[in-house]
Amino acid sequence: MTVRPFQIGDLRSILRIEGASFDQEAWTEDIFVDCFRDERTLFLIAAIEGRTAGYIIARFGRHGAEIDSLAVLPRYRRQGVAIQLLKTAMQRVRRAGVEAVWLTVQSKNLSAISLYRKFGFVRTRTIPGYYANNSSGWRMRNHPRPKPSRFPLPVRKRTSPAPRSTS
Repeated sequence: MTVRPFQIGDLRSILRIEGASFDQEAWTEDIFVDCFRDERTLFLIAAIEGRTAGYIIARFGRHGAEIDSLAVLPRYRRQGVAIQLLKTAMQRVRRAGVEAVWLTVQSKNLSAISLYRKFGFVRTRTIPGYYANNSSGWRMRNHPRPKPSRFPLPVRKRTSPAPRSTS
């Protein structure tokens, strides 16, 4: 499997993956072309034996990055494609100096939620009716390693309890 930047010649394959993955929620060709042209967007594809198996789109913003979309063609699911795409995207986002990474996922998409949790994403809130089918979305954030505090809290000495008398 190879992961590489999207090229405009990949568009037909991406639209096929999109339709198979999101049905009525599928993005249009124009949205993908806009992502390709936007310099603030990381658009990667995964290929297996020369065939496009999946893609990920992450957009850089003022307060971090947003994973806008991640999809894998059904016949390539459960083969590590999404893991490799997310791993590569997270590495590139971190190298760019981004700490906070956000995404929204359908609350009933348990396999995606499980994948995101493996990468350290935690649910921050639920958004009722977020999707066109009126299902809820989970807002998730990847928490970076905490920075050491400039003002450490004082350490309290623990006192032992008084010995008990045994009678």
